[in-house]
Amino acid sequence: MSRSRSRGTLLALALGVGCGALIANTGNRIESKPEPGPMGAALIADSARFDELLAALAQLEGTPIARHARSLRASLPDCPRLEGYAASGRLSDLLPSLGCSAPVPDRADLEALRAGRDLLIALPVPGGRLVGALTIDSSGDLLLDLTLPRAIGEGLAGLALPGSEAPGRSELNDSGTLIHARIRSAEPLDLASWVPPDSQGARMFRLKSELFAGLVLDDTWEIAVYLPTEGDSMPRAALALNFKQRSAAVAAMEDFIDKLQDSWQVNRTFFRIDSAEGACLLDLRLLPELAPCYLAGERALIIGWNPASLHQAMADPRGELSGLGDNGGAVIHLERFAEADRILSRALSVEGASAPRAYPWSRVVATGATAKSEYRLKLRFEVGAGT
Repeated sequence: MSRSRSRGTLLALALGVGCGALIANTGNRIESKPEPGPMGAALIADSARFDELLAALAQLEGTPIARHARSLRASLPDCPRLEGYAASGRLSDLLPSLGCSAPVPDRADLEALRAGRDLLIALPVPGGRLVGALTIDSSGDLLLDLTLPRAIGEGLAGLALPGSEAPGRSELNDSGTLIHARIRSAEPLDLASWVPPDSQGARMFRLKSELFAGLVLDDTWEIAVYLPTEGDSMPRAALALNFKQRSAAVAAMEDFIDKLQDSWQVNRTFFRIDSAEGACLLDLRLLPELAPCYLAGERALIIGWNPASLHQAMADPRGELSGLGDNGGAVIHLERFAEADRILSRALSVEGASAPRAYPWSRVVATGATAKSEYRLKLRFEVGAGT
């Protein structure tokens, strides 16, 4: 495992969670704007601001994003405004089309959506299109507003998109996180419905259990991935699943463990932190440092990668998500990734690794709201001090 690969894995995980968990203030309904007419893919941007964006992306050394950003930056024409259009709807066709002007079919509608911001991009997606409007503020922070059609939230994607109610207070410790997200999903937490009955997951892990069928859960989930400590070969991680009734949730979790023991030669070990009780499978060693445990708290089942993960997740402070409070959302601490990569590389005995480079942003904060026909999502890429 090379350093560039470990950094790339962390970055992909962070951006995946961040872009998927653009969630907050889900209880607030908002009015939808009328959708512009059908179109392919389009981009309209202020050239100087677009160049700033590409320059920032080019700092993600060792990633395809950085290589494409540098190449695109070198190919852009010298004009104050950039436009691009691809009838195919593909981003791979849109970016090479950028020039001083383009035959954009619904320019007036797009300009109205852009509303004076630095960049607007529109891409076809299932059920409509994704529209993203970007502003770079005076501090260098990137503010990205996304609009997505409700149809895109059907299926698994709905787990990471806002439902009609706020998720409430956090269950997990917010100190030292790499990634922390809390979401009340748009779709029911019926994971079993997406597991084919004859699949390996269903056979090996009994994912058709009552717990994973969503019968005892209230559709709120939370994940925290923590900065590893020296010697760790995996970041500590915990998942909280809010339940409707504690006794039913515990019964479903114990039934799930019983079914696992039918497939695997593992022992159940009693586990407790304060008043929360549960169990561990300390000899289920399928992945590095994996010894999964669960605890039943007052409002949620807390599932940890191993006992150390749960001890960290259950420590104070709890009840807040990096200042987002009851509304929920997601926070990615990019400023901590270099240290995480150093610890993991050392634990995995990676040799010849160069010093990690700083990311162009210190953290990403994701929030959002839901409307009748669309999701309104916001990401703020914060530069922060010393970045």
